[in-house]
Amino acid sequence: MDFIFLTGIILTQNLAVFLDNLGIFSLIERHNKSNIASSYTKKYQIDFLSRGFLFFTPPLLGFILIQNNLDLLLLSFLFSAIISFLLSSLQSFLFLKKHNFNFNFHKNTRSILILILGLFVFFTHLYVPFYLNIIGFFSSENSLWIVQLSPALTSLSTAFIVYYLDPTIAKFIDSKKNKNIILEMILMRLLGRLSIVILALFLFFTII
Repeated sequence: MDFIFLTGIILTQNLAVFLDNLGIFSLIERHNKSNIASSYTKKYQIDFLSRGFLFFTPPLLGFILIQNNLDLLLLSFLFSAIISFLLSSLQSFLFLKKHNFNFNFHKNTRSILILILGLFVFFTHLYVPFYLNIIGFFSSENSLWIVQLSPALTSLSTAFIVYYLDPTIAKFIDSKKNKNIILEMILMRLLGRLSIVILALFLFFTII
């Protein structure tokens, strides 16, 4: 039974991550084409599938939580985090290799602050259910309302993506210039997902 839940969590979570990456990469790939509106429609369809798979993760984590199975909870978090990072790295590498983008990252204060903010955003993006269920285990008397915070916390990372990241990528598509925007987006994702791996490793080896 534990293996079924572990496999289910890893599959649903990483399908959501894969599709989330695919949506934005497929949009950027079409920046030289004329049917930009259709490309955005395709992205939203992929995003819908990504969120669809993600909705299956919290119930699976919640079942593990009510069973008080911390070992399985942390193991699923660790495996999911590692696979998500490797998957995101592979998708980013293939994307950059295919398009042969040349970057010159501007190390000014604004770029570094935006990169750090993006790191924290992608540290939480798609992974809030894991954090809340782990916290809920250590505060069982408050776990029922803690896990309900997921939509509110998810909305914070989504706001950054919708109001900053998507508009900046749209500007790149419109102007066909400033490819550093794409580099920033990739670095944010990879650094955020690497941070998740570091946290998962820390929790796994200090608690179990």
